[in-house]
Amino acid sequence: MRAESQPATVGAIALWGSSDLPGLGDQVVPRVLERELLTRLPGWRVTHYAPLGWSRPSVADGGLVAEPLGEPTQGRLKQIADSVHLSILCATFARGADLTALYGTSAAEPFFALNLPTVTVNLAVLADTLVPAEILAARTLQLRQLGELPEGDYVIGPDGVELPADVVVEDKLAAIAAAKKVVTDDPYVAAAAAALGTVVQGPIIDVRILVRQARQQIDEFAAAAEQALVARGGDLTRRIADLAAENAALRHAHARLRQRMLHERQILVDKLLAADDSEAVERLRAELEHERHLHREALARAAEDHRELNALRQTKLLRWSQPLRDTYGKIRRA
Repeated sequence: MRAESQPATVGAIALWGSSDLPGLGDQVVPRVLERELLTRLPGWRVTHYAPLGWSRPSVADGGLVAEPLGEPTQGRLKQIADSVHLSILCATFARGADLTALYGTSAAEPFFALNLPTVTVNLAVLADTLVPAEILAARTLQLRQLGELPEGDYVIGPDGVELPADVVVEDKLAAIAAAKKVVTDDPYVAAAAAALGTVVQGPIIDVRILVRQARQQIDEFAAAAEQALVARGGDLTRRIADLAAENAALRHAHARLRQRMLHERQILVDKLLAADDSEAVERLRAELEHERHLHREALARAAEDHRELNALRQTKLLRWSQPLRDTYGKIRRA
């Protein structure tokens, strides 16, 4: 017989970033921070927030779901504060920046002006930890077969090829890793290139120093999160504990699905190129566009599901029964 499952007792962290923007840094920084935090805090829950979040999906986000921050009302700030133990600002734009040029609205500016723990080190210097080298090599081959990258040596930047824009972050890292040199003024592109061992012409990146500083700052974030957990009663049970296990399972399934899609794309590209069928290549491009459309629809469904879950959490039944459920959780742990 299967043992009775125990409610998961986890901490929660909110990452307020800019993953709804297509820049390499916007995509790499929250992923690196989440990965490093969960290495230090196994079992914790990390939720991503961004000014527009899933209301403005793009291919570049690669499926990273970020909840829109919304309006900076006291109710919204309390809702986020009550759902997590620590919020961390990890956007690529500076604190107090004018967001109108980036988003067409300045609604989220008060969020990023708050005095919260903030990432101050270029975390793209840890980009080499995100994707295994063999996956980068496979993606580079596919990008060449699809005509996104030239054969042989190439330079990314002025007077060279452009970094592919409308692709997921793994493809961008693959293009950088295979380049002979990267010429850029973007500090995040430069840091990622340095981390992947590619020659950089642009901002000076001392990988060893930056890696040490980045890991030290993430250590401080993890320690602050643990202290916040203890301050709120120690072993705090989530309101709906089953979501912890479900979330872990969904993340694992999502990672496996992406691996499968990569493998299937390679098979399809190989067959089309072997047939030398230009119409088939056009069909492939149409399929890729259809895949992007399905991705946007999936994000929209996820947004709707999250709204329904939030509505459930705000019902009187759930709110008024919270003390009883907390007491029951304490009795079970005793």
